[in-house]
Amino acid sequence: MTKNRVLHALRAKQTNEEVDGEASYGKWSNVDLEPTPPTARNWSGWYFFAFQFSIAFSPTTYNIGSSLFAIGLTWWTIVIASFVGTGLCCIVIFNSRGATWYHIGFPVYARISAGIYGSLFFIFIRMIVAIFYMGTQTYYASRMMDVSLRCIFGHQWTDIPNSLPKSAGITTSQMVAFFNTWLLQFPFAWLHPSKAGPLFVVKSFLSPVAYTATMIWALVKFDGVNLNLAKKTVSGGQLGWNFMRAINTVVSGVVPPMVNIADLARYGNRPRDVWPLVAGLFISKPAVILIGLFTTAAGAKHFGVANWNLWDLYGLILDEFWGPGTRTLIFLGAIIQCFATIVTNVSSNAIPIGCDLNGLFPKYFTIVRGMILCHILVWPVAPWLLVNSAQNFLTFLGSYLCFISPIVAVMIVDYWIARRGNVHVPSLYRPEVGSPYYYTKGVNFRAYIAWVCGVVLVISGISGAIKPGSISQTAVNVYNCGFVLSLTAGALVYYILIKIWPVQIYPIGTHEGERKAWESMIATEGFFLDDEPMPEYIKEKVFFGVEPVGTSGLSEDGEAEKAKDG
Repeated sequence: MTKNRVLHALRAKQTNEEVDGEASYGKWSNVDLEPTPPTARNWSGWYFFAFQFSIAFSPTTYNIGSSLFAIGLTWWTIVIASFVGTGLCCIVIFNSRGATWYHIGFPVYARISAGIYGSLFFIFIRMIVAIFYMGTQTYYASRMMDVSLRCIFGHQWTDIPNSLPKSAGITTSQMVAFFNTWLLQFPFAWLHPSKAGPLFVVKSFLSPVAYTATMIWALVKFDGVNLNLAKKTVSGGQLGWNFMRAINTVVSGVVPPMVNIADLARYGNRPRDVWPLVAGLFISKPAVILIGLFTTAAGAKHFGVANWNLWDLYGLILDEFWGPGTRTLIFLGAIIQCFATIVTNVSSNAIPIGCDLNGLFPKYFTIVRGMILCHILVWPVAPWLLVNSAQNFLTFLGSYLCFISPIVAVMIVDYWIARRGNVHVPSLYRPEVGSPYYYTKGVNFRAYIAWVCGVVLVISGISGAIKPGSISQTAVNVYNCGFVLSLTAGALVYYILIKIWPVQIYPIGTHEGERKAWESMIATEGFFLDDEPMPEYIKEKVFFGVEPVGTSGLSEDGEAEKAKDG
């Protein structure tokens, strides 16, 4: 009896429209896996712009210059690579359209191309990697918190005796800073993504100010910059390969949002709401890389060492220019960037992990519950050990690019070419023969073949990236072009397979003959007239004259409305 009560208490709310306590979409759904109702579609174009604009303002993007100087690129080739790589990242917009029209997040959206059971593996991959990145980003934010506390307490902070062994990989004061950062971050676990838009707007104002002010202060204080930071330079063919590696590095920070975008695009009203995201991306990422270049170069001119971690540069500035004014400015810069890193963590890691747990365990996890668990898992990950002692492991995590790019490719080709934008939403929750997303025993083997081809093409170079010389340079060069090659291979193989074995668009035995024109299903958001369940807001559309697919197709008014909004 007690066990049953506990399990009942832990059950997630199953639907927005409770019917006798049962989920209207079945056991493969709950309140957060259902299509987003109109009342929660509150992400405007400004929110999407602010989201992508602000996400680049993080230590990961700021530090890109360090790795690119290390491989022999000059500052101007790094600038060019940042724009080329960012341009390639704009492909994210193609993976947002379906989620916006049909208002479903990644765990459900992945079922379209991978199959209801096949999607689980892709969801699991995304979740595991995001958990580790959640920990490392929290640690990066804590280093900024450490600087902020030094500005407040001075030597009383720096003189805290360290009672932890060297093997711990972290000092007592750093552990206190990490704990404080975690406390600051933890309340964001209760922020549902449908309500997170204003958070990114706040960050999009604060973070650029902090980064830009730091750069201007360094340029003025240290009399300009010395941009000759590379210890070596390359030319010829090696320059070309290293340039491709630079593009891959720039892209790596944006590939997760290419997949994650469905988790937020579902809260928009139409695709044009998401378009400003591209502008935010194209402006911000090169800008942060440039700010990192100039700030580090100015510090290198004065201190004789290039500190790519901003907290190290702040530490040197405090050592030499200690005083009320400097402490105040550094405190504001550090605490704003601590907050900014936390917000990036929420968008890039916490929300996806919450959505993935929601998709894997819909009976017990909502998005918020998943985000709460995600924040708790930061501790067993011990990110300070990952960052300080396991560079090879972080390199392996970086190979996530190779594993996720083919998934993005399959999703895009499936929606834009295989289905021509037509999704039957109720079938996404029905693992049964006849469902267009059941494929073969619930798995779309076309997607898996394409994914394997995209991964195998570049994965051999991982060992060379971890341990130089362990494999041929050709394999390493291929790996350094991982995004372009794996994305292209995944897309091409999936395209060939759907031409040979076309995918099923609508349920067998009911609506095979329905229109397959471009996005015929969007007028009724993926529902047929005879579908059960059909949300009330879809019924209202039907009542007010929008003729749904399942009778005679879209009305002329429906076609006009689609053209106007799309």
